[in-house]
Amino acid sequence: MENNDSSAKKEINTRTLGGWLIAIQVFIILNAMSWVGNLQLFYKLLGDKDVYIKEKPQTDAALLNVFVYYELAASLLFTFGAFMVFYYFFKRNSRFPLIMTIYLIAEVIIEALSYILFSHLASDPTIMWQKLAFSIVIAVLIIFYLRRSERVKQTFIF
Repeated sequence: MENNDSSAKKEINTRTLGGWLIAIQVFIILNAMSWVGNLQLFYKLLGDKDVYIKEKPQTDAALLNVFVYYELAASLLFTFGAFMVFYYFFKRNSRFPLIMTIYLIAEVIIEALSYILFSHLASDPTIMWQKLAFSIVIAVLIIFYLRRSERVKQTFIF
């Protein structure tokens, strides 16, 4: 009888959001805050872009205009995506690992496209490279954890 109680407690503990899942939770929250901040920055830049465009050569001016809209659209998309990931995480939905994986891969692709297309516009392109490298490392670590962890399997798969 006592053995059944300890196995029930162990099952309940594996369904909780603990261990490394707390780090995933912190990442989701900080990532959402980062995208909201990015959204605010580029929304403000949208109003001031004409001033910046006048300072650039004609070829860079058109690309700078595209860059502002690209980053604004990406910020909107990933802000919404971060809140969707947040929702699935706390609902302990069985689709969370897949949704998180897609979200992280999409984020790396968007960062890579931003670096490839617009890095020459930046005064310091190494910042864009560092952000891309950080996104790749974090994505690989989180995806590996989501695929291998027993806690993730027992928490999110019913």
